[in-house]
This record gives sequence, C-alpha cells and structure tokens, in this order.
Amino acid sequence: MPDTIRAWRLLAASSLTPLALFVATSAQAEDPKDTPTPPQATDAAPGSGLTDIVVTATRRESRLQSTPVAVTVIGEAFRANQNVVTTRDLAGQIPGLYTPPSGITPLTNTFFIRGIGNSDPIFDPTVGVYIDDVYLPRAINGMSDLTDVERVEVLRGPQGTLFGANSAGGAIRYVTRTPTDKLDLRADAGYGNYDTVNVHGYAAGPIVPGLLAASVAVAHDQHDGYSRNPSLGTDVNNQNTTGGRIKLLFTPTTALKVTLSADGTIDHSQAAQYVPTTYNATNAALSGLGGITGGTLYSPTSLAPYQPNVSYAGRYPVNRSHAGGLTGRIDYMLGEHLAVHSITALRGFDQDPVAYNNDGQNRLPYDAAQPRAVDISDNVITYKEHSFTQELQLQGNWHRFDVTGGLYYLFEDFKSNRIGYVTGLPATNAALPAAPFDQIAKTITRNYSAYLQANYHLTDRLTLTAGGRYIIIRRRFDFQGVNDDLDGNPINPATYPQVVTGGAIPLLGVAVSAAQVNFTNATVLNSKTWRSFTPKAGLSWQVTPSAFLFASYAKGFDAGGFNNRALTLSTALPYDPETVNTYEGGIKTDWLDRRLRVNLTGFYNDYSNLQTAVTAYSPISATYVSTRGNAPSSHTDGFEVETSAQPVPALSLAFNVTYLKTRYDDYAAPAYGTVPAYSYTGKVFPFQPEWQYFASASYQLPLGRLGKVTLGGSVNWQTSYFSDTLNNPQYRIGDKHFVNGFVSFEPDAHLTFTLTARNIGNAFYFSSLTPVGAALRAGPYAGTTLVQGPQNPPRTVFFKVAYRY
Repeated sequence: MPDTIRAWRLLAASSLTPLALFVATSAQAEDPKDTPTPPQATDAAPGSGLTDIVVTATRRESRLQSTPVAVTVIGEAFRANQNVVTTRDLAGQIPGLYTPPSGITPLTNTFFIRGIGNSDPIFDPTVGVYIDDVYLPRAINGMSDLTDVERVEVLRGPQGTLFGANSAGGAIRYVTRTPTDKLDLRADAGYGNYDTVNVHGYAAGPIVPGLLAASVAVAHDQHDGYSRNPSLGTDVNNQNTTGGRIKLLFTPTTALKVTLSADGTIDHSQAAQYVPTTYNATNAALSGLGGITGGTLYSPTSLAPYQPNVSYAGRYPVNRSHAGGLTGRIDYMLGEHLAVHSITALRGFDQDPVAYNNDGQNRLPYDAAQPRAVDISDNVITYKEHSFTQELQLQGNWHRFDVTGGLYYLFEDFKSNRIGYVTGLPATNAALPAAPFDQIAKTITRNYSAYLQANYHLTDRLTLTAGGRYIIIRRRFDFQGVNDDLDGNPINPATYPQVVTGGAIPLLGVAVSAAQVNFTNATVLNSKTWRSFTPKAGLSWQVTPSAFLFASYAKGFDAGGFNNRALTLSTALPYDPETVNTYEGGIKTDWLDRRLRVNLTGFYNDYSNLQTAVTAYSPISATYVSTRGNAPSSHTDGFEVETSAQPVPALSLAFNVTYLKTRYDDYAAPAYGTVPAYSYTGKVFPFQPEWQYFASASYQLPLGRLGKVTLGGSVNWQTSYFSDTLNNPQYRIGDKHFVNGFVSFEPDAHLTFTLTARNIGNAFYFSSLTPVGAALRAGPYAGTTLVQGPQNPPRTVFFKVAYRY
C-alpha cells in the first residue's frame, strides 16, 4: 500500500521557493477543508506554527520548503479575504511578477517575471500560462475568474524542461479542484460600489460512489464603468463576464483515473479606454492637460484639465469575446514504480469584434482639407484561434532515481483581422488622414517536443537534478495588407490609380502609401522551422530539517515567428527565437519552532536575441526597415525575499521584497536610409520597477459561541519605471502604493461575511504612457505631445456572503 500511494504521488511536481505567503501565513485562519492539501503534506498542530505546503509545480509532489525552484502559491483563503476575482487583482503582491492592472479585455492578461514578458498579446507569451497543465498559446485566451481554482502557482525562471516552449520567463499554473466522493458545496454572492455584483457557485460530489464523481462551477462578475467619458456621456471600463466549468472523475480501478473537463467564458465587458494627458518639453504649463475638446486635430483650440480615470475616447468600446476548452486526462499505474499520464486538450477563443480607441481623444475634424470628425488612433479587431495539445508522460521511481519524461505536441491556428485606424495628426492644414490599414493574417504553428528530467538522490539529503527538452517549432504565416476608406471599405487600386503612386485621394478623403497597396506575402518567405535543446541541471541539499539550499542552471526558449503587425510587405519578416541562460540559487528556512519562515532566491538571466522592435535588413525591399526582430543581448539580475510569520496563533504576518536590475547590453543600429539610428544599449527594460515590497497582516478574534472575527490588511509599493525603451523622462511612471483591508465574520463553520476594501487611498496611477503621434503643429498648443495610458481601478468596497458545506 505505501508503494502504491507513493506511485500515485508521481502525478505532479513541486517547486516552490518562497514563502507560502498566501497559503502558509493563513494557517490558523483556514479550515483544513477550505484548502484541499495533497496527502503528502504534513500540517503542523493547531497553534504550533506555519503549515507545510505541498505543490506540483514540477509535476511531482514535494514540500514547498524542500523544492529547488522559486515559486509562490496563492491559496483560497487569501483570495476570499481580499476579494481576488482575477489574477490582475494580485498585481504587485507576488515577488518578481508584474502584471498590468488593466487590459483590452478581462480575458487578456499579460505577465512579466523577473523583467521578461510580452506586453503585446498578439505574439507568443514569454511567461507560459497553464490550466491544469494545458498550455494557453495566446495571452488573449486567459482566465477571467478564479472560482474553482484550488491554487495558483507562480514559477519564476525558465520552465522549458517540463513545461515546454515559451516559458522562458516563468509559468503561471492554475490548478482547479477535482471532485471526490465527499460532498463539497460552496457559494458566494456580494455587492459593492460601482454596482459590482459577483455571484459564484461550486458543487462537487459522487454520482456513483467509488466510481464516478462530478463538479460544476459557475461564475458571474460585473461592475459599472470605473472611468468617465464626457465625449460619449457615459461610464466606461466596465466588466461583464460569465463562465463555468464541469469536471467528471472516473475511477474504474485503483490503478486507473480518468478526468474530463469542459469550461467556457463569455466576456461582453467594454473594451478598455485610456486616460489622456500631455507633455511639452518647453512649456511646463502645457504638460499634464487632458483631452482635446475644441478646434481641429491640426489646430486644437482647447484642452480639458487632466482628470484621473477620465477618457475622452470618441469610439464606443465594443467587446464580444468567448473562450473555452475540453480536456481529457488519463492517469494509469503500470506498476508500483511507474505511472503513465495522457493529457489531451482542445481549446479556442474568438473576439468578434473588439473595437476600441487607444488615443483617449475625442473625434474632431481633421483639418481644413478634411472636415470630417475622425479618431487619431483606434482599432477594430477580429481574432479567432483554436489549438490542440497532446502530452504523453511517464513518471517512475527506482531506488535513488525519480524520473519524469514525455512527448508533447501542439497545433495552433490563429487568425487575425485588425483594422488600424491610425489617421495620425496633420502635418499641414491641407493634409488628408492616412487610410486605415487592414492586417489580415493566419499563423499555423506546430510544436513537437520530447523531454526528460531526473532526480538522483546522492544521499538522503543531497540530490542532483538533470534534464532537457528538444523542441521543433514549425510555422506558416499568410499575410495580406489592404487599405480602407474611413468607413472601413477596401480601396480598389484599379479604380483609384492614385493609390499606385502613393498620392492623396480627395474623393475618399484619405492618403495612401504606395508600399501598402493590397499586398500579400504569398511569394516571399512565409514558413520557417526552429529547433532548440533546453537543458537544466541543479543540486539541492537539505542541510537540516529546517534549512534547504539549492542552485541550478536552466536554459529557456521562446519560439521565433513572423511580424503579425507588418505595415508593408518588406516588414512581413520572420524573427528568430529568444533564449535565456538562467543561474539561480536560494535558501529556504524555518525558524523559532516554525513560527518564522524566510526564503531567499538570487538569480542572473543572460538573454540572447531578445524579441522586440529593431532595424533589420529586408531581402524583400533590399533596404533596412523597422520591424519586429531581435536585440542581440541583455540581462537581468536580482533577488527575492519572502517571509511569513505566526508569532502567536491568532496573528499571521507576511513581508516580501523584490530587487530587479535590467539592462540592454547590445541593442543599437546606425541609420540606414530613411530608418533613423537608435541606441538602447545601457537602457533598462520598460515596465520593470527596481524594487517591490509587499506586506500583509491578519488577526483573528474568537467570540466564543458567536464565532470569530478576522481583521486584515495589506500594502504593496513599487518604485518607478519607464514605459518606453529609450527611458524618456516624460514616459516615466512614478512610485506606486496601494493599501487594502478586510474584516470577516464567521458565525459557524459554514457561513462567512466579508467586507473588503481595495485601493483604500483611491490612488490613480498610469500603467504605461504612450505618445499619440507627433507633437501638435499649430494653434495655442503647438509643440505639445498627446500622451495616453491605462490606469488602475479606483477604490472599491465590496460585501460578500459565502457558504461552504
């Protein structure tokens, strides 16, 4: 029997460095049944200190404090107390992780870990996202609600051995609850300001005891717009999402387990709108204003005062997004020491359409030559994607060896139709706006991988880890560029020959570049194959029962691709893979009879061919062009400290510190023809604060027969960062800090009443700042650059009633 149990435990893996922060610090506040813990975990006796946490981050169960990987776990109690509905709500609270608190839609989530990520969701994510070990190939197909998520594991550093390509920065793992023969009923409903309504339900239990169990989870989250839009006369940036998941667990024998799941999300929230401001290098009085409210785009006559969370965008935000998938998992014991696992998944999403304005300005007449009111920059997008993944995995243990190996296949079909109405700002009072440009693309991706990782226990305390993955990525890219008029109708160059010479078309009221006239990439390089081997090696030492040391080397790999945002045929080019060599070491310790936990991790990341915007030679035009390509070299280094403490049974504390230094070591190019020179060498990465701090505390007050009350709060603070590669001071985002708090009342083991306040200080900060075209050329605001960016949600107060059985 012990051997059988041990073999079953090979189903998943562990690796958690730091601080079981959100799980471990609430050891006294959580009922054990609220946070299902794998059988191997050994909980401390009540009041005796912090709890052991078991994780599966390396696909093999292990204790958090004895796992040689940097990982943070977010448990259910923390999410419930802080009213964490989506992963965005965790912004600033996880060491090494940066995630913008806003996105085009709630389903679109981008992540940065230790300085590396991809803010453009149309390209491959650098931080891999997994739902029950199923990879999500695009950041557009994210998670909008965490209702039935048992825990979230954030793995820092390359995860290319066990988790495949495109996880060079790290991985986000959502682990959902699995039904058992025990009845599990949960429901919560709440109301808050901005007419926030959240309703969640979960039911699980046996259908045929000992043979078939099932679970159903449903979620609906909505709130009115957080931002005001005077141009439209309405509130914007709302949320309206509904989703659910069904799971079936079939156990016909003790050796066989079959899990089937289906999930889906409907996201009809408004597309995001941004807040405008201005910058003027010579006149400080013209900096920090809001949107244009009068005149023309060539010569504005009035600008509104800047107001936080106020957008003047002229297009009504539309979003019709849907995502979902089917997953089948088979776990079969071949013997006492060997298990086989098969994970098959079909997933997809569509956004049809998403229409959003990304200049934050009202529609105004262009100039004297074109009196029609237009936007400076907005988009109408249709994205459709479906993917199929199949993984076959073997796990075994013999004497001193633990081995995990397998084969992996991914197929993805991603279609995009993106009309960019980037009319720009007029250069003269007789100019015509640039014609909207329609980028129509289809990318077919095939990923073939084989991997193997083994642990060899040199002694009972000393373990050697070694492994690697061989990856083949094949991609085909079909692209078409079409110019439209201002009503979105394609322009036929045969009918309007002026287009061929690149002239303006007064009849249509637009100007067209000759390089953009109805082109395709059918006759140029449009398919490519990349190969890579990503090894890993490490050594770990359990020095004492309460001190664990580890050091490792790992290589990460992000696949190459094609420029999905090409504006001309000469820029529809492939770019190369990005690789990183990571060196990491850390120590995990428990002190004072397990009442204090301190974990420290240091790292150095050496990047080659970082994927970004570059100047590159185009064989299509035999000229140098600005396109998506690779910066030769860069690096990041730093450390993360995670601490949690329980000095007395009723008090739980946590404190985290993250230090991150980033540098472009070689990222420069001289001027080539019309392409200007640039040098970013020595600059720091955008969107990366150098220091991040997080602290939380909770205190439990027993009320005897009346139940118990828990009071808690948290604060997170981060230093400034730049939102552009040149590190211009006008695009610097200042220091940020947020304070949250909660009070909960539990009259019995089933009911909980919680009042949560987030962003108590009602502070507003930009997540990024981006210029809207060149500086204004005429009028009282000449020389002023229009700037815009998303801002964080305002203060929210939410009251919730939760029931658990």
